Amino acid sequence: MLNPTKFTGKIRLSLFYLVVVALIGSYLRMMFVYPLQFPLFENLLHAHSHFAILGWLYNALYIAIVYIYVKEPAKLKKYNILFWITQISIAGMLFSFTIQGYGSYSIALSTLHIFCSYAFIFFILRDISYIRNETVSMNFIYGGLFFLFLSSLGPWGLVAVVFTGLPEPNLYKQIIYFYLHFQYNGWFVFTLIGLWLRYYEKQGIVFNEAVSGKAFQILFYSNLGAYVLSLLGFSIPGYIYAIGILCAFAQLAGARYLYILLFMGEMKVFKENGGAGQFLFRLSFLALFLKYIFQLISAVPQIGYPAFVVRDITIGYIHLVMLGVMTLGVLGWLTSNGLFEISRLARAGLYIFIAAFFALELILFYPSPAGWFGLDPIPNTAVLMLILSGCMLVGSLIIFISSLRRSGE
Repeated sequence: MLNPTKFTGKIRLSLFYLVVVALIGSYLRMMFVYPLQFPLFENLLHAHSHFAILGWLYNALYIAIVYIYVKEPAKLKKYNILFWITQISIAGMLFSFTIQGYGSYSIALSTLHIFCSYAFIFFILRDISYIRNETVSMNFIYGGLFFLFLSSLGPWGLVAVVFTGLPEPNLYKQIIYFYLHFQYNGWFVFTLIGLWLRYYEKQGIVFNEAVSGKAFQILFYSNLGAYVLSLLGFSIPGYIYAIGILCAFAQLAGARYLYILLFMGEMKVFKENGGAGQFLFRLSFLALFLKYIFQLISAVPQIGYPAFVVRDITIGYIHLVMLGVMTLGVLGWLTSNGLFEISRLARAGLYIFIAAFFALELILFYPSPAGWFGLDPIPNTAVLMLILSGCMLVGSLIIFISSLRRSGE
């Protein structure tokens, strides 16, 4: 395994991206409170989502996979070159989407990022081919890379729709949901699970083959079918709807086996006091299991359709995955592997970030139970969400600053 200090600069850059994502998120929330006209809300929203997905989290997973699987420093050169080419596309998309939305420059830069991801998949698969012993962590990493490739078919589908001149707006949305589902629930989640399982394996944990096989296979195949859950707001045949419900139940069954794997390793590795790494791990996988439960609940027609059309609920679910599962999980993994130090300053930033995140989630999801039980709405939600978004920005900024102070900078 390579020296962690070789990755310090890239990790700092990724944490800076997290700050930028939080800054844009706060500005978007400000636009609900103050009549800001520039930039266009939809353009900035596209910049926010692309920078979060393809900047902060893609970078973090890229760094983590290279760190644990690329053993020879000589092989690192091509990953460094590819990493910085990828940053050109990421930085470019931040500005192009903000200024022009889905314009020619944004599409060109998005395409560049897709080709960079293809190169990354090719390099990694070739460089880990030496590993003869197929471990449970490898299965999830392979699964994550498969879903990364599968999700990329979504943008190509959009290109096909544009060039064929099909005016069907539902098809356009369904392709976008295809991309998002296999990014969030596939590439992100499977890779994070694989990273944690790999960490446990390096600590000497040997997993039960029967349990690990069931966990991977159930979650992998059910995630393929769970794309149907993204289509519940459309008119779909009954048998397809039944597939979605079946996959939602299957995911919970897979989560049960996953719980056995992860927390067996967690108890043995962290033992009595795991510190910040264990704390972040537990929060991350609490959010993951909530995600599976919410996906099952969304299969209920009386709940699923309102959740599909209410913007705040959709945003709450996306944030649950992006911030609760992934951001906390990645920070915990970086901490446990010595790639990020939880100083007193970083701990303060984390507490602010986590408290604001959970409070924001409660506000975003509150309208559903409020409607069911006839509860009063929360007053001044736009102002409250702006304040909480600002707190998350402050927390992420403190975390980034703490990464600079690690080396006395």
